[in-house]
Amino acid sequence: MELLAPAGSISALKAAVSNGADAVYLGLDLFNARAKAENFTIENIKEHIDFCHLYGVKVYIAFNTCIKENELISLKNYVKAAAEAGADAFIVTDVGALGIFRGSGVPLHASTQMGIHNYEGALMAKKLGFTRVVLARECTVEDIKAVKKAGLEVEVFVHGALCVCFSGGCLMSSFMSGDSGNRGRCNQPCRLKYSCNGKSGYLLSAADLNMLGRIKELRAAGADSLKVEGRLKTDYYCGEVISAYRAAIDGKLKGDENSRLLRAFNRGGFTKGYGVDDTNRLISAKIQNNTGEESGEVKVCGRGYIDVAASRDISPGDGLKLARGGFEVCGFTADKTERRGMILRISCKSEGIKPGDKVFVTYDKSRAEELALVKRRIPVRFTLSASVGGNAVLTAAASGESVTVTGGICGQAKTDGSRAAEQVLNKSQGEFVTEKAEVNMQNAFIPSSLLNGMRREALNLIREKLLNKYNREKLVRISSYKPCEWEEENRFNPLSSNKYVIVSSAEGMAAAKSYGYSVILQISDYKSKNLDIIMKNNVFDNNIGNILATPLILRSQDMKVMRNFLDKYAEKFEGFYCENLGAIELALEYGKKIIGGIGLNIYNSSCIKFLPLDDYAASVELTEKEVLTLPSPVVYAYGRVRLMTLSHCPVKLNYGGDCSACRYKGEIEYRDRFGAYPVRRTRIASCYFSLHNPALTDITSKLKCDVFGGKILLDMVNYSVEDINRTLARYNNGGAGGSGVTCGHLFRGVK
Repeated sequence: MELLAPAGSISALKAAVSNGADAVYLGLDLFNARAKAENFTIENIKEHIDFCHLYGVKVYIAFNTCIKENELISLKNYVKAAAEAGADAFIVTDVGALGIFRGSGVPLHASTQMGIHNYEGALMAKKLGFTRVVLARECTVEDIKAVKKAGLEVEVFVHGALCVCFSGGCLMSSFMSGDSGNRGRCNQPCRLKYSCNGKSGYLLSAADLNMLGRIKELRAAGADSLKVEGRLKTDYYCGEVISAYRAAIDGKLKGDENSRLLRAFNRGGFTKGYGVDDTNRLISAKIQNNTGEESGEVKVCGRGYIDVAASRDISPGDGLKLARGGFEVCGFTADKTERRGMILRISCKSEGIKPGDKVFVTYDKSRAEELALVKRRIPVRFTLSASVGGNAVLTAAASGESVTVTGGICGQAKTDGSRAAEQVLNKSQGEFVTEKAEVNMQNAFIPSSLLNGMRREALNLIREKLLNKYNREKLVRISSYKPCEWEEENRFNPLSSNKYVIVSSAEGMAAAKSYGYSVILQISDYKSKNLDIIMKNNVFDNNIGNILATPLILRSQDMKVMRNFLDKYAEKFEGFYCENLGAIELALEYGKKIIGGIGLNIYNSSCIKFLPLDDYAASVELTEKEVLTLPSPVVYAYGRVRLMTLSHCPVKLNYGGDCSACRYKGEIEYRDRFGAYPVRRTRIASCYFSLHNPALTDITSKLKCDVFGGKILLDMVNYSVEDINRTLARYNNGGAGGSGVTCGHLFRGVK
């Protein structure tokens, strides 16, 4: 089982290697989903890959962003440089760039941004040439077992920050500021305050994940790699977390690891993850940043100090946070501490602090310093032989490899130089440390400068040998890929109408079809008693122009419900509207036409080569000019764009109750300074909630639909028949939209 560490900086990379990582993942200065990390460059990447390979540590480079058409040439240069530097794998998001990635020969890992969470999605990834799938963080142990059956390596997140939105599907930052998470520039608006049902707090801020106690469970489920999140975190965090999970994997936990992990970083305590903890453990509604470890309680507030009954160590230089009723009061660095019996006096600005406030340690200075001293070195054994009138010979051996360096002719020594020679050989150099130095001088004299040069040459040669050994035995390259059958054919074959409208009722379908639209049915409740009645409507007598919107999330239990529905009613649909790889595989299985949805985030023209699509919608993040570089795309023209899909229950969080007494009444919304975010529910085996843009998209306010060849998509879920008739009549007649609407990114785009 592999332990995979984040490396957002050089210091974090070294901390990961020193504390036991089997592999690291990192990004270059372009095309990675952590654009705000320190990152690496094509100029220095080989140096750092070589450093890792010396210790047998693999390096995965993240190219996990969506790529625009005009960026493909630059991407090709970056991929070539990374491949030549010795990358062990590429973490890939954009299917449209597969030609470039395949051409490198580097093994490909399907990024969590692809949202793969079921067997079907993994099977499609395998067909596309991926060797590993990085599962969506919402996956349960049952999902891991199912995905494993596809025959790919399975990588799962075990620690660190959780996105509240389903993996790879967040447009919140994009629509708020133009800083797109799909481009590595997320501003984390989920960590801000929102209100709902009279409550206010960090209602979308997920707690941090901690699976330290679930390693055996994950191993039994078939997880091949355990991934730690944190490319924006410190080297202290990286070292602490990796050392803890190294101990857990090796069965060497000491018992204090969770305490240390709390101090390294956590939000609102830890969660064991989706599918284990309920909503109230998953969401950290009171504190949105580092909580730390509870370590005491304020007893007295004086002028310039507080007296604390400390239950854990607190030392000068530690970071502290104070909380009252679970809400943050203030934070500061402990400047001076003084033990007074059972009380610890901490010097600080005490204004606003009250007796009873809880004290949390958010940074452990002494532990950070201890971790900074941990250095991993490769032990070397030196053997030096020298005789008067003969050549000095130095042999170095490390990790099963050895080299020999011959020096100049040795003269006669006046005194025994063995000890001086040992001192020279015991010097550290780079990644190496002398384990043992055997010296046989035989009264020979070797100048220190000569011996130093021999030592440096020997270590350089052994370094080269070790890297060659790694490249020979561990570095994998794929000579060729078997193309998918659809790559060799022209599958692109739109339905009879290239205008689409998404509705949520049979009556809405009939109304839309009367205006000449192909109709996408989005079913909100697959467990509804009325579903069988809906499917008997005469709109299904002929399936031409009928499309089923497959749910965005279909975890293992959901897939069973979905298949039961499809086995009964698949023939009533001409095609499926698919927003992830699993849905595409499902459509192929049932022999349906495939309409690629906005969830696929199609950014460039190559996507339709690698995906078996009959028609597709362009990403809603593209500008008008960027859309027009794509071959015959459908454009999102009307509706409230889905910004997030939530795997937890906002009803439980804000209204209370539980599933047995569900309080969902069909209307719920979040609010912030931008307005109200409508929330829709989809119920399969589990419930999922989508959060939508406060502003209504209506491109006719500035554009005519014929700019895009009339290929448009309107989202009219939960609209009445009257509203559908009125809006479609306006679109068909070229009427302008009303005020207070947006064209989305068509005129501003994303960074």
